[in-house]
Amino acid sequence: MSFVKLLLNICLLGTFLQEIHGQGMMITPVSRSSAWRFGFPVEQNFNDDDVSCGGDTQFFQNHGKCGECGDDYAAVRPRPNENGGIYGTGVIVKKSNFTMKVKVKLTTNNLGTFKFHVCPLNQTNSLETEECFNKYPIILSDYDNLLSYMYQIPNFQTTFNIEIQLPRISCKHCVFRWTYETTRDLYGRQRIFRNCADITIV
Repeated sequence: MSFVKLLLNICLLGTFLQEIHGQGMMITPVSRSSAWRFGFPVEQNFNDDDVSCGGDTQFFQNHGKCGECGDDYAAVRPRPNENGGIYGTGVIVKKSNFTMKVKVKLTTNNLGTFKFHVCPLNQTNSLETEECFNKYPIILSDYDNLLSYMYQIPNFQTTFNIEIQLPRISCKHCVFRWTYETTRDLYGRQRIFRNCADITIV
């Protein structure tokens, strides 16, 4: 019986490990969902380390698509983490010149990559778009002394301080986005986490 119990426990552990997914949040500039933790007058989101494109819905319903700021793609715009959504109230959390330190905290490290983009908003009620973000990919300025748009996540590390170069634009209200793409799980799925923050570039 003890051998059978051992096998059962091993199987349960394997199932549990399959369901562990990378999770994290952007601390600097602080994301819309996490800004309340730093005293900003915004709505509280206690699941701010799991803005993951709707979780499994991303694969089973949305064909891998993700909302611009990490929400369920099928949700009506503005989605909760987008400008005009529950958490996207337009509160500016950081003012920066063209060089900025980004801090990210992972609650689970599942390897993969970080990427960053920015999108300037022309009007108070403007929505972020992928087209806008894709115009302004962010360069990492201290990644092995090379200019790169992608940060490879090392094993075991959970806190990251990354220096980036913002585009040579000035904007009163820009949306800064962090994207975390994990390594593929046992089912071949690559989970995506996204955070957006409201900043000013001077």
